[in-house]
Order: sequence, then structure tokens, then C-alpha cells
Amino acid sequence: MSTISIETLERLKTYDSPTIANAIEKFAVRPDTAGYTGPEIRCLFPEQGVLLGYAVTAVMGPREVGETSWRDGWLSFTQAMETSPKPAVCVIEDHPLWPMQAALVGEVMATVMQSLGALGCITNGAVRDIDQVHALGFQYHAAGVIVSHGQIKFHAVSGPVRLGRVEVRPGDLLHADVNGVVVIPLEIADRIPDAADTILSREAEIMDAVRAPGFKAADLRCFY
Repeated sequence: MSTISIETLERLKTYDSPTIANAIEKFAVRPDTAGYTGPEIRCLFPEQGVLLGYAVTAVMGPREVGETSWRDGWLSFTQAMETSPKPAVCVIEDHPLWPMQAALVGEVMATVMQSLGALGCITNGAVRDIDQVHALGFQYHAAGVIVSHGQIKFHAVSGPVRLGRVEVRPGDLLHADVNGVVVIPLEIADRIPDAADTILSREAEIMDAVRAPGFKAADLRCFY
């Protein structure tokens, strides 16, 4: 899997996700309406700041009563986490066959994920053990919270997953904060920080003009 330098990773962590999204648009590598999550997935611990890492993917859904080998998928997922580039982010699709029926991740799974190099989990499903996972410093981006783990299993590991409007593949570089999650195309990742700095500088110029005494709508013309 392709990765980027530690220096670039550190720089990317200094920007919020909307600025990253704006910077990606400058390179025209995908439609401006692609590559990010919608409002159905929320950051549950916004005070933890930016979550940045490489996706480790899986699909979870219902299991039949009496199944005896359902934990095999979980063990496969732990192996995928172990061999993933670091830092890792667990990305779990809630199976459309039985959506939002159980918590996909809780304290025990989050602790294992963290020990294997994951910084957080992003899912279009539900999670639980909010206080305990918050205390770990492990991040949750999820559609909600459910009290029980129900009767679920891993249906697939290390394939493409879909979380609402965005598709995520193993090894994708993800940037997430309270505003949402955005996939950073690896082929332009090294160029994103400079583009972001240019955008922030331009925005600062506009805001200075807007805040100046006597500002009029016509004053914006020089910026557009």
C-alpha cells in the first residue's frame, strides 16, 4: 500500500477537514461532490481533534443463531489492522441487510484496535461504551449509539466499503474531525498542505476586508 511521509502526515493534522476538502478541489482529481461523508455520521468526541490515518476496512452484519465460527472474521480484521500502514483508522460498514440493530464496536474491540495501531473507528452504524472509549483517547465517528452488541459478525474484511455517500478502500488516507470525514487522494497528498496554506491565506484576506470599517458588497469583487 502507498503511504506518505511522516512530515506530510504531521502537516495534514494541523488543518481542519473543510480546509482539506477545499484543497483537494484545487487538483480536480475527482468530482467536488465525492470523497466525503454526510451528516448521518457524527464525530462523537470532537475535543480530540483531527483523526488522520490509513483505512482498515470491514463489513459487519447479522449472524444466525447457533453459528460457531463467527469470531473468525474478527480475528481476520485484527490481522488486517496489524499489517496495515500506521496510523490506522478502522472503517466498518453496517450491513444494509440489518442496519442499526446493534453496536458494532465497544470498549473491548476499541482497546484491541488501539493496541494494534488504530486511532479511531468510522462507521455508518452504531457504537457503545462511550465513556470508556472516550477515556482511552480512541475516536468514534458513527451514526449513533446502541446499548447492545446484539447478534452480529464480520461479513467481509479488507474490501471496499460504503458509508453513505462515500466509498472507502483499504489503505485510503482519511482526515476527520467534527466537520466530517474526507478521503485524501494519495497521489496529491504531499501537495495538499501548500494548497491549504494558500486557501487559508486567501480566506484571511477576504475576512480582513469584510471586517474593515465601511465594508460594502462591491469590495468583494476583487476577490472573485
